[in-house]
Amino acid sequence: MASGIRDRVVILGMGCSRFGERWEDDAEDLMVEAFIEAQEDAGVATSDIGMAWFGSGYEEFNVGKSAVPAATALRLESIPVTRVERK
Repeated sequence: MASGIRDRVVILGMGCSRFGERWEDDAEDLMVEAFIEAQEDAGVATSDIGMAWFGSGYEEFNVGKSAVPAATALRLESIPVTRVERK
C-alpha cells in the first residue's frame, strides 16, 4: 500500500528562463518566465497546482532563505510552497 506523497506527485512539464546576460530582469522575472513555460508545457492552470517546491542556489544574493518570494511572484499564496536545497 502506498504511503506519503511518493505515489501522488507528478511532474507534468518543465520550464526554463532564457540564458544570457539579463541585467534588466530580477529573480522574480526569471521565476515567472520559467513558471509560465512549465505551465504551458504541462497544460495546467495555476488553480490545478496543489503543492510546489522551490530550489535556489546562492540565496543570500537572489531571493532569500524561504519559498515566500517564489510563492508571491507566482501567486501561489493559497498552497504549500517549500524551499529545498542541496549544497
